[in-house]
Amino acid sequence: MASHIPFVNTQEDCNFLKRYYMDSDIVRVSLEKIGSIKAQIPHGISLWVDGGIDVCHHHLKKEGKPIPDYIKSFDEHEVLVTRSEISNPEFRRLKIFANDVLNKCYQLKPTWVTIPQLPIVEDAGRNKINAALAKAAYEWKLETHFKGKLILPLIFTNQKQLAGRTEWRPRVNLALKRYRKGGADGIWVVDSSLSDQMGIGTFRTRFPVLIDLHKYIRSTWPKGTIVVAGPYWGINIILWARGLCEYPAIGLGSAYQYYIPGGHLQKGVPRIALPPLRRCAVVGPLKGWLEKSLDKLIPKDQAFNELSELRDKYDSLLIPSAAKDQIAKFYKNWYNRIEQSPPVGRSLALYQDLSSAYVLGKQLPTLPKAGSVATRPERVAEYFMLNCL
Repeated sequence: MASHIPFVNTQEDCNFLKRYYMDSDIVRVSLEKIGSIKAQIPHGISLWVDGGIDVCHHHLKKEGKPIPDYIKSFDEHEVLVTRSEISNPEFRRLKIFANDVLNKCYQLKPTWVTIPQLPIVEDAGRNKINAALAKAAYEWKLETHFKGKLILPLIFTNQKQLAGRTEWRPRVNLALKRYRKGGADGIWVVDSSLSDQMGIGTFRTRFPVLIDLHKYIRSTWPKGTIVVAGPYWGINIILWARGLCEYPAIGLGSAYQYYIPGGHLQKGVPRIALPPLRRCAVVGPLKGWLEKSLDKLIPKDQAFNELSELRDKYDSLLIPSAAKDQIAKFYKNWYNRIEQSPPVGRSLALYQDLSSAYVLGKQLPTLPKAGSVATRPERVAEYFMLNCL
């Protein structure tokens, strides 16, 4: 089985899962979404069920934001949406809430279950309730004789929280205490503010800091701790190739970033993968760029064939579902290419893979501007390449 974890949220995700990711060991689903997709998840793939209480993050951050009906369905849910109770939780009521969340996850016969936790914020206001939720999860595990694994989420919400060791180390140390208090088996680490394929200059420092955090977890947390990283586009693959996580979490054709549920999502524009560059681009304005790029390449090169195929399929790739399918297929092929190397050689194989993408990109014309994403074709591979070894 492959050591990646697809995050499955929709019917379309299930289709991509069945087409390209049937070798997955486990898939992550949210308790809120699984009712509409469970029948479409293939038999034989284990479930990691997440109660999805991080949706409360948005309500707590913004006065007057409605409490999601999904959260209202849990017993004693008020303890998680009232600011005064967040800072000084009553354990009896909190345990009733946690038990209801975990029992509903348990009914789905999962192999892994997420310990209920609120995402990280700038102050210490959520520390007590997260510690109490971890304790409640451990007691639930003992009372139900749950034989699966408990996964502690560590969800960062702002890049300032990961500016350097001074900022993230106290938070990681507190998470370790909750890990032990919760009887956890693994940790899921994600920076929900990181869209790592934008190729922007801050990534020169941002990527090394995230790698340093994962090195710290490897060296200070209990031996055998399962580490899940992402979803991202490339830094999750780098962490996995370097042996700093067991599982890279991934999207399925879209959402190669973790969006805390309940937030406002802008409607995306169709993107496609540019296989030889190991990045994506908005498909709409790409036709002219593809023609110019092909003029600079030798027809016998693999890159020429890959870009030529995109040009020939251009009109069909303007359909969002087809664009997502193209990305999902590329991403799996990219992962497989690195997985073929023995574990000790994966970081070097990934470095060489990204180096080739960087060298190729330097030869090609600037991409059409699309938001704040880097327009130089080589930029995304460059920042990833510098952090492989």
